[in-house]
Amino acid sequence: MGGQRCGVVLDQTCFYAEQGGQSHDRGYFTRDGLQDVPFPVEAVVLAGGYVVHQVTAPDTLKTGDQVQLHLDQVFRWSCMVKHTATHILNFALKTVLGPSVQQRGSHVSADRLRFDFSVKGSLSVSQLQQVESCVNSMISANHAVYSQELPLQTARSIAGLRTVDEVYPDPVRVVSVAVPVSELLDGRTDKQTSVELCCGTHLLQTGAIEDLVIVSERQLVRGISRVVAVTGRDATRAREAGQLLSQEVDSLAVRIADSAPSCLDSAHCLAKEVGVVSDAVDNTAVPQWQRRELQTRLKTLQRSSNTAVRKLESREAAARAQTLLETHGKKQLLVDSVETDSESVVMKTVNQLSSVSPQSHVMLLAHQRHSGKVLCACQVSKGSSLLASDWAVAVCRHLGGSGGGSALVARGTGSSSDITEALKWAEEFARQKTGR
Repeated sequence: MGGQRCGVVLDQTCFYAEQGGQSHDRGYFTRDGLQDVPFPVEAVVLAGGYVVHQVTAPDTLKTGDQVQLHLDQVFRWSCMVKHTATHILNFALKTVLGPSVQQRGSHVSADRLRFDFSVKGSLSVSQLQQVESCVNSMISANHAVYSQELPLQTARSIAGLRTVDEVYPDPVRVVSVAVPVSELLDGRTDKQTSVELCCGTHLLQTGAIEDLVIVSERQLVRGISRVVAVTGRDATRAREAGQLLSQEVDSLAVRIADSAPSCLDSAHCLAKEVGVVSDAVDNTAVPQWQRRELQTRLKTLQRSSNTAVRKLESREAAARAQTLLETHGKKQLLVDSVETDSESVVMKTVNQLSSVSPQSHVMLLAHQRHSGKVLCACQVSKGSSLLASDWAVAVCRHLGGSGGGSALVARGTGSSSDITEALKWAEEFARQKTGR
């Protein structure tokens, strides 16, 4: 019936059903007498020994209808590229990491390949580079890719054969790179190469892969790692993105090393810029070995920029504290405003005032004129009847915001067009609680 999703079984098909970790083919059918109406193939699966095409039928299909199959050849080709690349990657991992590496799963799609394998720990930068180099050497050599059907028992006798823990058909298809299956079978060569049991679609020459870049590598669980890789133009784009990010990190490193920021705003901007580049490095498709190197460099730059921010904050807080002390002296209750956009500077100024006058109750408000936001920080003496948290919460609520902290130190935010009234309210609240 038209418009329904149905399973279609044909006497023969060129569509690949999802199996062996490879995505099913895409495409559509046309029916004789209805050539201008496509029947999209949404999935292809194996069921009970049959290839079932899951189709949404825009018109009626019935037993005996003649259909033409239209395969999405670009998608099929991309899967062939990724599947052959997966075999070569499997071989490269074993070559670099040793014979203990065993496949634990894989998935091949048009845009990328995923490969899970046993390994003691996460791969190092050097190991990732070596694996990529091994793969791309085999791609550059443009080796022939061979396949041959053999009895399962015969196939298992091939030296260096890679298998996974699953049930194989008998006879089984053997896929090898650079060396014909017959030579491997007859023992006429001692050459180590990629040779696997596989039902998937493959290239005829490795050069068609063009390039491979590992864009992700992480431990799924202890002892199992997952690699994600891209090929062809996607690999080229990943390398280009890596180069651009590397240049950005180089520029940041020079700016941080050559000149200390002269003001807090510029220091904050530089620290924020390091964070933005760090996010880009974490989330952009680039070579994984390069990501690791850039992440290490950025952590160092982040520490340096954060140190510069803290130093300038402390310097600015000291200047603010000195000005307030000159104005108020060591008053037991000091409520005033400071000009700064930094919550940390407000808090550090309060800390410095309290360290000079430990018996004082100190609250400072900073008005952000561009937004109307008010920063609040306070500190009280030990054993005071006024809790700093109560004080900050009350004042920030009065300002339509919120606050919190401990008995001695607290902070919060609110909003106001003029904080003069808020300063008076905060001081009166403290006097009522302390009797000062």
